[in-house]
Amino acid sequence: MFDALGEFRVPLEASVYWLGALSHPWPRVNRRNAQVVMLIPGFMAGDMTLAPLANFCRWLGHRALYAGILSNSECPRETMVKLNARLALAYEKFDQPIVVIGQSLGGVYAREIAREHPEMVERVITLGSPIRMPRLHANLAVQAVARSIAAIRGKAKGCLSEECQCGLLLSDDSPADVPTTHVYSRTDGVVHWESCVDLSGAPTVENVEVMGSHVGMGLNADVYRVIADRLAMPRRSRLRSVASHAARI
Repeated sequence: MFDALGEFRVPLEASVYWLGALSHPWPRVNRRNAQVVMLIPGFMAGDMTLAPLANFCRWLGHRALYAGILSNSECPRETMVKLNARLALAYEKFDQPIVVIGQSLGGVYAREIAREHPEMVERVITLGSPIRMPRLHANLAVQAVARSIAAIRGKAKGCLSEECQCGLLLSDDSPADVPTTHVYSRTDGVVHWESCVDLSGAPTVENVEVMGSHVGMGLNADVYRVIADRLAMPRRSRLRSVASHAARI
């Protein structure tokens, strides 16, 4: 309950970000090193909730794309079809793998996208995403909302939960060979922070702790620093090219 009440500190987090941003040495990039970023919002949220993050990525020199979601509360199977199509279009248009950043439920989808299409995904960054049994690790209020939405839309019993067969599409396995950063907060008031940590021990996976609320992940100064640093890393395709050249020498 205490952590849930802490979600009301979002305006403070936004203010702290803008104050801290003035002196931080943000790693801006040129066009040659720019990443293409696709942003996926959290449960019941739409693209515009990640507008500040999109503008931040563009300010750093990267290209930011929205997932085309008005409210992330549709059937997981239908949502995955739309997101995979969106990813394919971006990959074809920009001719390079895409960095996928997802907040909360959006991060769960981001991991699944990378599992299905690792050749199209450069990197995954999840923000407060319950990667193991998403709905069962959310607080009671979120679970009640999920049940209500499913009932209103006349969906089958268990829709938007692990009981539904669509939920089986969202595996808790780490995306193979795709670098993945899981950002989590121990003061998360919406999901249990333990569910946001990847325990696979895979060499391509890292868990990064920040201090902040669940809803405020898209405005949090520490989160932005993590994202900026990961986006500034050399693309995997370029690293493979350098390694191949070195091997021939």
